[in-house]
Amino acid sequence: MDTAPAMLNLATALAACRGDPVLVRMLVERYRAKLPEERTVLVQAAAATPPDWESVRQRAHRLQSGSGYLGVERIAEAARQLEASILARDSTDALAAASQALERAFDEFLAIPLEEWERRLQVVNRPAVGAVP
Repeated sequence: MDTAPAMLNLATALAACRGDPVLVRMLVERYRAKLPEERTVLVQAAAATPPDWESVRQRAHRLQSGSGYLGVERIAEAARQLEASILARDSTDALAAASQALERAFDEFLAIPLEEWERRLQVVNRPAVGAVP
């Protein structure tokens, strides 16, 4: 059984938006548009001398909660792990690995075109055969 976090859990996204696929689409679009800025701030804070781990932790915490709310599970989980590593005062190597995992999650999410999310929403939100619209 695969228990890996979903790239975008549409059921969670729809539940957060009270079943409104138009709202899901709008929020996913906004979320995607803000990810490059989030990435830039995270990279700059980690690359500072000395690294600004508190800023990274705060951003990771916000990413975790916002991503989880919208059902962007892989980013939420990677952000959770990064924050936990910072709080545990893990080694530089462990922090780098956690940061790279978050980078990969960003890349994977952004690699899927918005049109694909729309198609998936249409499939998930399609009325059952014989159902009254």
